[in-house]
Amino acid sequence: MQEEVYIAGMPQLSYEGLSENWLLKECGHRHWLGLAELNNQELPEFFDLSGNKAYAAFTAVKIKSKSLEGIDENQSFSIRSEVARVGPARYLGEHTVTSRSFQCAQVTMLSTFVFRREFKNNQSVTRASFKAEPTEFNGDREQLDEWVAFAKMARSGNWVEHMGIKRYYTGKKHALTYTPCPHSDFNGANFLYFASFQNYIDKAEWEWFRGDELWALDSRELYYYGNINVGDSLTITLGSVELSTDTLLHWCEVVNNQNVKIADVFTIKRRAKHAT
Repeated sequence: MQEEVYIAGMPQLSYEGLSENWLLKECGHRHWLGLAELNNQELPEFFDLSGNKAYAAFTAVKIKSKSLEGIDENQSFSIRSEVARVGPARYLGEHTVTSRSFQCAQVTMLSTFVFRREFKNNQSVTRASFKAEPTEFNGDREQLDEWVAFAKMARSGNWVEHMGIKRYYTGKKHALTYTPCPHSDFNGANFLYFASFQNYIDKAEWEWFRGDELWALDSRELYYYGNINVGDSLTITLGSVELSTDTLLHWCEVVNNQNVKIADVFTIKRRAKHAT
C-alpha cells in the first residue's frame, strides 16, 4: 500500500500528542483496505466458502510508541502500511508512523475472518472458511509464530510474565463496569469496535491511578477473544500493576456480562511531558 501523509489536527490529536485511539482506528481502516488490495477487490467485501458475509476481526494488536507525544498541532506525519497473508484467512498488518524523518510508532495487527452464525448476535461469531491461498509473508515467521503462541497462552491464562509484567492479582480488587454505547463504541458492521477496548483501558487507568502525573504510552498489546451485543456490559479488571517514579505497567482482563473473558490488555507507560 502507498504511504499516506496527514496533518495533525484536532481529530488526530489528544492531550498528549497523536491520539492512540485515532491511530488504531486509522490503522484498522488501512488494514481493511489492504485486505481488499491483496484479494484484488476495489472495495473490501468478503464472503466465505459457504457464502456467509465475512469481516476481518483483529485477534491481536501491538503498539510501540517512540514519540506519539512528539507530534504537535499542524505537524505533518505519515503512515506506511504493509499487509500480508500469513495463513488461509489470517493476515498481518504493519503500520509505521513517521514524522520529520523520525519513526514515532509501530502498529502491528493480526486479523482473521469471522461471520455470525446468528443474525446480529455477536456472541455467535465464528471463524470463516476460505480457499487456501499461498502466503505472501517474507518477514520473521518465527517471531510471528511466537506471537500467535502467546495469544493462545494469554487466553488460557497459561503465562507467568510478559512485557515485564508479572501475572498476579493485586490485593485490592480494581474493577469497572461499562455498558458500551452503540453510537460511539460499535462499528458499521455492528461489532464492538476493537479500538474501543483501548479507550476503556485508558479510562479505567485514569480512574485507578489519577493523580498529579500523566502517563504517555510506551507500548501496549491487546488480545481479543470475543465480542458483545448492543446492551451488554463489560467489566475491566486490573490483574497486576507495577508503579514507579517513571513507569506504569499493568495487565487488565475484559469480561462480558456472562463473566467470559473477551480480551487481555498489557500496557507500559512512561511519565508524560505535561502535568495535569
